Amino acid sequence: MNDPVWFAEDGATNVVIKYRCLRTVYSGRSSYARIDIVDTAEYGRMLFIDGIAQSAEQDEFIYHESLVHPAMLLHPNPRSVCIVGGAEGATIREVAKYKDVSRIVMVDIDEELVRVCKKHLSSWSKGAYEDPRLHLHIGDGRKFLEQTEETFDLIIVDLNDPTEDSPAIYLFTREFYQLVYRRLGKEGIGCFQGTDLQPTKLTLHARIYNTISSVFPWVVSYPYMLPSFHCMHSFILASNEVEPRSSELSERLGKQEFKLEYLTPPYLETLFRMPGYVEQAYVQNQEVITDAKPTLYKT
Repeated sequence: MNDPVWFAEDGATNVVIKYRCLRTVYSGRSSYARIDIVDTAEYGRMLFIDGIAQSAEQDEFIYHESLVHPAMLLHPNPRSVCIVGGAEGATIREVAKYKDVSRIVMVDIDEELVRVCKKHLSSWSKGAYEDPRLHLHIGDGRKFLEQTEETFDLIIVDLNDPTEDSPAIYLFTREFYQLVYRRLGKEGIGCFQGTDLQPTKLTLHARIYNTISSVFPWVVSYPYMLPSFHCMHSFILASNEVEPRSSELSERLGKQEFKLEYLTPPYLETLFRMPGYVEQAYVQNQEVITDAKPTLYKT
């Protein structure tokens, strides 16, 4: 019997995470990152960027439903949505479930990553890249928002962590969140990747939360647990007019024609509850992240 082959994450400094590998589907480099797509025994097909797990076939629905639907349900009538990042196509897939949405703009800087995901992760996008409402732009998401005159009902920022040499570093600063604020309509909603909630790595999440709070009057964070990530992670919702905790998200979900695998109306009733140690971190880590002083995710 052959010894098993393991794919080891490169990102961690003090912890090694290995996935039993059945076969390598794709391995290569784009202009921005190393891309690996691997079939694993535990989580099915997985996407790794620069050696760090980004998405897994068996549980990606938890991530993408949590990213998209609270924001979509919070807006009273979402028609136009901008997605920054999201090469797998699953974020488009979830947004496209709302039939009243007439325009979806996706901006991703990595054309090769998008191409590879279209080819090898088609079960993620489920045909969403062919949706006639989609307008795909290859380019820097921040520059796109700086240059466009369009406003959106929702802006969903679906990025990997701001690691060293990542083009995402300047999409976690106050200046970027101010740009998102200006590109949202009056009742617009922003949703942002909030990094992980490990007690030993909580400074970045807390500073992101406080940085967004320095721009938007209404900000809430919420957790999700992804088995393939091996720890609890978070998203952050922001609004100029709508207080998320006062909205009837569970009632609005119950009226939708589609059913979700992860989010249910009862689950949404408890969505915006954070552990005490996270709430304490918000008090202890109030330094705002700026272009002049960006911050990195510590592996």
